[in-house]
Amino acid sequence: MKTLEISSPAKLNLFLDVLRKRPDGYHDLVTLFERISLSDTIRLTKTAGDEIVISASGEAIPVDSTNLAYQAADLIKRSCSIRSGLKIEIQKNIPVGAGLAGGSSNAASVLLGSAKLFGLKLTKKRLIFYANKLGSDVAFFIFDRKFAVGYGRGGRLRSVLMPKTVKLWHLLFSPHIKVMTKDVYGLLDKEEKLKLTKKRHDVNILISYLRNKDRRFFNQHIYNRLSETVMKSYRLVSELRSDLLQSGLEHVHMSGSGPTLFTVFMSRKEAQEALDRLSGRFRDRCRIFLASTV
Repeated sequence: MKTLEISSPAKLNLFLDVLRKRPDGYHDLVTLFERISLSDTIRLTKTAGDEIVISASGEAIPVDSTNLAYQAADLIKRSCSIRSGLKIEIQKNIPVGAGLAGGSSNAASVLLGSAKLFGLKLTKKRLIFYANKLGSDVAFFIFDRKFAVGYGRGGRLRSVLMPKTVKLWHLLFSPHIKVMTKDVYGLLDKEEKLKLTKKRHDVNILISYLRNKDRRFFNQHIYNRLSETVMKSYRLVSELRSDLLQSGLEHVHMSGSGPTLFTVFMSRKEAQEALDRLSGRFRDRCRIFLASTV
């Protein structure tokens, strides 16, 4: 095998609570990940030399060693003594800097794809170990679950068993700005509100409503500690959320460190009807995607 093509899905955070700042400068958190159908496509080709070469279409992304996909390939090559080179072609569909973990997903896809392309017999445990060296969200995509709870920086994962009938549908509204995760956490730290004594939201309550497909209470218990910070600091995002709510959407949530906003529906029909109603009004202000749990 010389070439391999692999899908690289996005994620949503249905729950994200920040517990405390760690001595290493990162933050301990609890999050509920959902893997969704919006995806990039990664094409890997084994080459004769020993170089890693990246090309990308769609949004402008780095094609050097600052790209997580490059770092994933380099980690595999160094750790497994791979002498062959690797060409990585990325077809971008997931917006960059949008809170959807497109870069982390690309890195996970390169880890998985490289292991297969080079015939490496790496366990999932080993791949998750590599993933956590690269970034906080990478391990979720190696974990290969529709839903999972993440702890610590997000790389300690727990499976969430769901009935096969549980499938969410979403509209994603991604404003034409990038919000960097490190900037949001910096703003959060300045707020000085990370108190251990403050009331905590419970991810397990949210999971129980999801299992029962209770849309009303599920929507009410979706939580993102970073949302408040982003809404205060990024006027474009807060205004978009306000206008979406005024347009008739009952609940509008934010994924990760933003700025992507999303809705939750229990059927494609509901999501499509909302898309048909709203796309003309909001398409100039943001990219809009229809996506589902995968």
